[in-house]
Amino acid sequence: MSVVSENSSRWMSHRLSRNHRNVFHSFSGWETVTPLAISQFSTSSSKNAKASTVDDKWADNTTVITGTTNERSYRGTADGGVVSLAARRTIRRCCRIFWICSASLFYLFTLLSAPIMASIQLVLQQLNSSWPQILWQKDCWILLFDVTIKSLLFLVAVWVFFFRKAAAVMPRLYLQRAALTLFAVFILFAFWLFYVVKVLIEQQNEYKMALEFAGNLLDALLCCHYIAVIVLELRPYRPEFIVHVLRDPDGESQNHLIGVMSIQEAAVYVLHIYNAYFPSYNPYLNKDGEISRFRSAFSVCINFYTGSSHVSSGFKMYDIEGLGDCTISESNARVLMEAALKRRFSGHNERYYAMMEWQKRVMKCKYRLISATEDAFASVQSIIANNQKTKQSIGEPMEALSAAQAVFSVIARPLNKYLKVTRQQPIHTANQVVSHIAQCLTLNFSAATFLQRFFSSRFPLPDCREAIKWSVVCSAQVSTTIKNGTMFVLRSHQRNQNARVQLLCTVHSLSFYNLTEQQSSSSKFAFKIIAKSADG
Repeated sequence: MSVVSENSSRWMSHRLSRNHRNVFHSFSGWETVTPLAISQFSTSSSKNAKASTVDDKWADNTTVITGTTNERSYRGTADGGVVSLAARRTIRRCCRIFWICSASLFYLFTLLSAPIMASIQLVLQQLNSSWPQILWQKDCWILLFDVTIKSLLFLVAVWVFFFRKAAAVMPRLYLQRAALTLFAVFILFAFWLFYVVKVLIEQQNEYKMALEFAGNLLDALLCCHYIAVIVLELRPYRPEFIVHVLRDPDGESQNHLIGVMSIQEAAVYVLHIYNAYFPSYNPYLNKDGEISRFRSAFSVCINFYTGSSHVSSGFKMYDIEGLGDCTISESNARVLMEAALKRRFSGHNERYYAMMEWQKRVMKCKYRLISATEDAFASVQSIIANNQKTKQSIGEPMEALSAAQAVFSVIARPLNKYLKVTRQQPIHTANQVVSHIAQCLTLNFSAATFLQRFFSSRFPLPDCREAIKWSVVCSAQVSTTIKNGTMFVLRSHQRNQNARVQLLCTVHSLSFYNLTEQQSSSSKFAFKIIAKSADG
């Protein structure tokens, strides 16, 4: 996962220009979808078959409405952006390689410092005849054993904590880890300075002093490692804030607890939350269930400020005077906005009935698919159960793939209709469906287990072998610590279902609660009956 920081001043202008270029790109990925409908399941035909990009049974012919008439109108800007991004990517890779190499050398020197301190006197005595004879005392063996055990413990601690795969590539310096690294460098410099002066320059012949230096160095490094565990691992897990995550295309939002960390760390944490808990976003289907028949009236104002001659909301402009300037003034744009809003408000009944009709179609296709799938699975599982019971196979035994293809031939039509209505055809390809059927039949799963993939609000997680590109848009530096009111935007640069997804993250502090104790006797309910005389 790669997180890149972007300047917030260019965010709004970039988005306005992007909305101006393409109004609807919801179905742009349908043309490259592998067709799911398989006519027959024979090995000879599958070998010679070629992937078709357009299938009448599996994809729809769609129209993309753009704000430009020339397909090369933005080519120069796009090329410039690609060049700058490529150069920036090369610089980031070089910096990352340099940081990994320098960190590896530093950790290696840290691990070998104590053994070198303990053995340098012995080596100098063997190489230099003028070095004084080393004096072994009674407790030298104990100190040597103590240095060996501490060195092994420190090696294991460093290997477990530091030598692991990073969760993301940060756009800026990791301040806490850099501060701890400088602290460790200071410890190494101080101990080596005193060791050189007291042991090497003065030529001490007591081996006990060298072992004490090595043991004290390991104690200091272990304390530094303990501080690193507290600051880098335990502190972020203590809840201190609530982060509100709002997804831009469909308005899906969730709240999660978060600890004290920097903005770039919070961005990585939010991305993990998004991939784990958020419902999947389908770019081919808007929140109303189908493509909206109405354009936004606010695009008139956007086209006015961007200088576009294209006017949406069903209005056409004519150049009667022949001036060649098709832009409109601010007053005329406001009039068009009011007229477009009135036209849009009058179509709410049509929008409501279209939504209800779409839901009926979805439910009808869903239950038709459930019935067909249950019948197909019941037929296959009954044959398998009969063969196991009688220990005799009816006909030739089928493999899991052949059985999956037979089941798929039965449910292909209702599945195709359901995925076409719900706009999930580009997400579930033919090979994935057949392999999923084969897995369910092999493990003796039910039809409901097989259909859960298509009915769930989350799509199957893709096999991400490459770094996922996201960018952070924030007014402050992403290396600063989050606080109450911190706001940043995460923008996706992927080309899958998360294309053009933006996450607005707002940080709020946890409330402080003042709890008081209340005596149980004061909260009891008492009911008294007062008897009155007949005279009263």
